[in-house]
Amino acid sequence: MNTAMLKRWSYIRKLSLFLLVMPALLLLLNGCSSGLKLASDWQQGEMNIDGSDSEWQRGLYYDKESDMVYGVRNDDKYVYIFLKTQNRSTQMQIMRQGLTIWFDREDGKNQTFGVKYPMSRQETNAGFSLDTNEEKLHTFLDQEFPEMEIIGPKKENIQRFSALEAPGIRVKIGRINGTLVYELCVPLNRTSEHPFAIEPISAHRIGIEFETGEFKPEQSKGGMRAGGGHNRSEGMGEDNPEEGSTGGGRRSHGGGYQGGHSGNLEKTKQMELWLSVQLTNSAS
Repeated sequence: MNTAMLKRWSYIRKLSLFLLVMPALLLLLNGCSSGLKLASDWQQGEMNIDGSDSEWQRGLYYDKESDMVYGVRNDDKYVYIFLKTQNRSTQMQIMRQGLTIWFDREDGKNQTFGVKYPMSRQETNAGFSLDTNEEKLHTFLDQEFPEMEIIGPKKENIQRFSALEAPGIRVKIGRINGTLVYELCVPLNRTSEHPFAIEPISAHRIGIEFETGEFKPEQSKGGMRAGGGHNRSEGMGEDNPEEGSTGGGRRSHGGGYQGGHSGNLEKTKQMELWLSVQLTNSAS
């Protein structure tokens, strides 16, 4: 076999090897890549973190797997996180197993800074129903979840604060017309007044994860009850968000949709939803 043929066969072998390896490499890179890509909306003026959805009527997305609507905004000082769901299992999962919002300043999937609120609980007040009067329920939520945990830069670095006194961080949960509402405000950059912050370094794109524990219906026995069914359309507008694929989401049209199916509680697996969020530079 002459030299030209040998070179040709060598090239063919290398090309074949490349074609075999490339799919696996793409899968590996995809597994290491950031999550669902979306753009944050600009927050004009001060936001009131009060556990309601009155200021979240635009820029919302829907996650089909968790049956949850969520949104992200920012200004030049803070990032604002919002989620709501009417799904009873997801509500119980959040209130029993806790909810942690993780941030990755480099737009990856590294849990380098997290805020856990509400914190997971082994027990809740016996006999308390999610169908309790809304005003009493807000008081209950404040009393039942008075503290938060700030985690990072390593998972073993955990500091606990009153939910009302964490430096620079504001968080609140509420329930309106059967919908659990969560709001979080976190500083972008660290200062003397804000010792805990995201500090993005990747062209203003950050990673954000919603993470809960797994909820099993039998865990609610003797504790918080889900109560009766709830009409999905109660207190809502007519516009619904488009459904994304499992684990993903698409932008919601308007703020009317609450997120959530009525009915009996079902086992809900751990929620791990990663977002790759492009922060907005200004109102323009």
